Amino acid sequence: MTDDSPGRRSSDGTRRRFLKGIGAASAGAFGLPLLSDEGRAASESRAPEKFRVTGREIVQTKIRPEEVTVRTRKISPDLKKRYGLTPPVLTKTETFRRPKPEADDLPERDTRTDKREWDTYYAKPDEWKDYHQRSGGVGIQSKDPDEENHPYGVWEYEAVDGGYETAAPMNVISERSTGDVAGVLTSNGWTDNVVQYNRHAYNSATNQFEQQDKSVATGTFGFLGRKHLKMWEFEGYVSGSAHVDNSVPHEATSFEDAEQAIEGVFDDASGWYGSKDYYDMNNGYQLDHDNYATKLVEY
Repeated sequence: MTDDSPGRRSSDGTRRRFLKGIGAASAGAFGLPLLSDEGRAASESRAPEKFRVTGREIVQTKIRPEEVTVRTRKISPDLKKRYGLTPPVLTKTETFRRPKPEADDLPERDTRTDKREWDTYYAKPDEWKDYHQRSGGVGIQSKDPDEENHPYGVWEYEAVDGGYETAAPMNVISERSTGDVAGVLTSNGWTDNVVQYNRHAYNSATNQFEQQDKSVATGTFGFLGRKHLKMWEFEGYVSGSAHVDNSVPHEATSFEDAEQAIEGVFDDASGWYGSKDYYDMNNGYQLDHDNYATKLVEY
């Protein structure tokens, strides 16, 4: 399946409404940033307010010679109101091995604690399923109306304590396979041997959450940062979450920079191009994401 119309949507700036006053430290792989009034209004179409939770997030990273352990606590009175949790805390621990600590540029030992606001959408699987079925999923708009019912994933979700939290927007799509997309990137210096947090996307065709099918990045571990693309393939259609990671514990510092870098690789690849801002994914303005996804097209 290919797209024979290589015309691009013009970049006139009117569609690129970025959240102002949101620092990189307040957003990333662990959840949504606090939203400005503009961003909050834009978010209303992507998830119901009854799923919204606000509170504090505490991330402790322990660096040891053999491994790195990231323990996250998410605290909100909304969790007690909705689920009766006492104390109202979600916890998660993820551990990564350090096969060559002398070469990864991390200190031999260190403990870091980051505290930040937590403002996101969190619900149990049955709640998300009911929402997606009732709403018909999240609407998208493309240049080709025939494509608007394709089962693209719209959000990357983090599984936390029996529920799912919106974590990052999808900003790359393709009608080729995850293997095809990964092949172009690995031929240009990326790797598909990626150590990462596992994430999920909602498949509207099966009404199930599914873990990523394939990932590529500019570094296997990326302890000091990297560009990273996670991909899902639903019924032959690829959705991807592209972002720039900072150093461990890996918060996203930009979605747009990673999306543009990937587009550049495909523009230079033989038989491919990247159609910038092809889809309006209706998935908000987190960090520097502009609501649009780039389509990777083979011709």
